[in-house]
Amino acid sequence: MDIELRHIGKSFRNQTVLADISFRVGPRELVSIVGPSGVGKTTLLKIIAGLDAPDQGEVIFSDPVTRKNPVIIMFQDYVLFPSMTVAQNIAFGLKTRKLGREEIADRVDRMLTYFKLGPQAHQYPAQLSAGQKQRTAIARAMVVNPAVLLLDEPFANLDRNLKMETARFIRKTQQEFGIPTISVTHDLEEAFAMSDRIGVLLDRTLSQFDTPEAVYFSPASRESARFLGPVNVIPPHLRSRICPGDGAGGELVVRPEQLDILAEPGAATISEKTFSGHYFVYCVTLEDHCFTVYCRDGRFQPGEAVSLRLNIKS
Repeated sequence: MDIELRHIGKSFRNQTVLADISFRVGPRELVSIVGPSGVGKTTLLKIIAGLDAPDQGEVIFSDPVTRKNPVIIMFQDYVLFPSMTVAQNIAFGLKTRKLGREEIADRVDRMLTYFKLGPQAHQYPAQLSAGQKQRTAIARAMVVNPAVLLLDEPFANLDRNLKMETARFIRKTQQEFGIPTISVTHDLEEAFAMSDRIGVLLDRTLSQFDTPEAVYFSPASRESARFLGPVNVIPPHLRSRICPGDGAGGELVVRPEQLDILAEPGAATISEKTFSGHYFVYCVTLEDHCFTVYCRDGRFQPGEAVSLRLNIKS
């Protein structure tokens, strides 16, 4: 199943929410659309699901979407039925399709096993943890063999320790079931971990749509770069000092990971040092500019003269 969005536009009360959104999702591909709250991510998901109609453009599926193979959207609050057990929630979509009792039981059992929900099969949503609720919601979606899976803020109700684990689980599940998946989220680290491609939705349109590495290290605009994390802007008059032999002019936008601190004394000075838990964060001053550098080497101290270089791998 391929999904293609062509020039999608949507307005509410004469205010444009989405403008000229175009991208393609291939079979077995997981795409994340990231952007700040209120930018129109959920509206875009509803248009793909057919719950809302675009004012312009179209959503094209390479194969017909049917009741047997539907588009399934999983909202951030999971929408589990509180009066049904985990097993009954998972079985709900199968019962509405009037499948036989034995087939329903077999498919529900397989979902309970795959999603490690067997011990919770007869529990109610109020008795579940946030992670168990989410796995129940995903199981309920997967049991009906969806043609496309849509995820609305899949990490919103999870604590920090569960988010990355859940991102890996979603990726593993999506790959094993072979279902094209579109997720909208503002959780950037998790989106990078699980996605084949990422679209950055800013100011009503996609400012970039590319692989996670390209979106992060080669941003299409300064706005896109800043949304995805800290950036350093190297002005033209300092470019040759940080990138010797570069030969190019103009300013350069780079991530803190793309700069190296060299122990050889130079014109730069360590002005600040903090420990983030994964690396040290340095503020390195060169002339009238302060550059942020992420570094695992903690030997540099405030006041120390150093040299600053663009990482040759960049």
